[in-house]
Amino acid sequence: MAGDWITFELTDRCQLTCKHCLRDPGKRPTDLPLPLVRSSLEQAKCFLRSFHAAFTGGEPVLHPEFSAILDAAVDLDYTWHMVTNGQRFERVIDTLLERPLRKEKLTALTISLDGADEATHDAIRSPGSYREVMKAASLCMAHEIPFAFNTTLHAKNVHQLESMGLLASQLGADRISFILFSATGTKHDAELYLSARQWRNVMDRIDRLAEALTIRVNIPEGFHRKQPWHVCAPFTGQQIHVDVHGRVILCCQHAGIPRDPNDNRDIVGSLYEMNLAEACRRFLGIVHRFQEDKMLAMERGELKDDWDYFPCNYCMKYFGKPYWTSEGAAGPSAIRARRKKRLPVLG
Repeated sequence: MAGDWITFELTDRCQLTCKHCLRDPGKRPTDLPLPLVRSSLEQAKCFLRSFHAAFTGGEPVLHPEFSAILDAAVDLDYTWHMVTNGQRFERVIDTLLERPLRKEKLTALTISLDGADEATHDAIRSPGSYREVMKAASLCMAHEIPFAFNTTLHAKNVHQLESMGLLASQLGADRISFILFSATGTKHDAELYLSARQWRNVMDRIDRLAEALTIRVNIPEGFHRKQPWHVCAPFTGQQIHVDVHGRVILCCQHAGIPRDPNDNRDIVGSLYEMNLAEACRRFLGIVHRFQEDKMLAMERGELKDDWDYFPCNYCMKYFGKPYWTSEGAAGPSAIRARRKKRLPVLG
């Protein structure tokens, strides 16, 4: 286990209701306790020699003790970054400026951008969210804060791939990352689905865009690979992931996704019940079993669907989560409303 990077899903609170999100807005919000975050950072620093922390959600800044969590990280000499939806970004700027060390240790703020124009982005996320993203990018530029964009691609925005790259460059982002949309198990999967062949074409377009832009264009894990054997960064032990319930899990793709209640093979263990070292040892056992089983499947010629050559999709399929096939989504389903109901006015 290298453990260079430890990621915390700080909260599942969020102001938005994105169609591609794995979060269940109908459930009671959960926040990762500050003492558990601090203890995990201390342990990772001690025996893994970790040096970087990542904060995700939900929307991480909605954690009631977000500032204290940043201080726990920077006081232990961690660098850090977070993924944010950009809502009410003035609060983020105030938090960074309140204590200069927080900004000094920041490597980048990654802002979610899912459309090159207001209509496309807001139809995927929530009305008014595009303008908040534009304001967040402007504030980052004004305060000399490095920032990047994450874009989850699917059928509703893939036509704007190049436009989003150009927009990111024009706004002054350090990079843009294009993420392959994973099945969520909700009814929205059908309208967001792209075939395996379409995704291979998307990869070609991203490669051409990367050659044209001066900013970095990233393709994270999950896209098609010609050879079926692939070990992702989390499975090499470079990244440790702690979900909002305090459990070490295989990666962020496994957080909050629908599951067979009798299949917990991807949950390494709870940090309320074991220390990080024991969790890392268990992690290795799960990964080795997965790798052995995949090698056996390859030997038997069982990787027949085009989607079996998309590593993250194969992993979701193996662990009993929603996944893509040539016919669309398969695996467990979930009923998750993506638009909040307006509460009645009291009084």
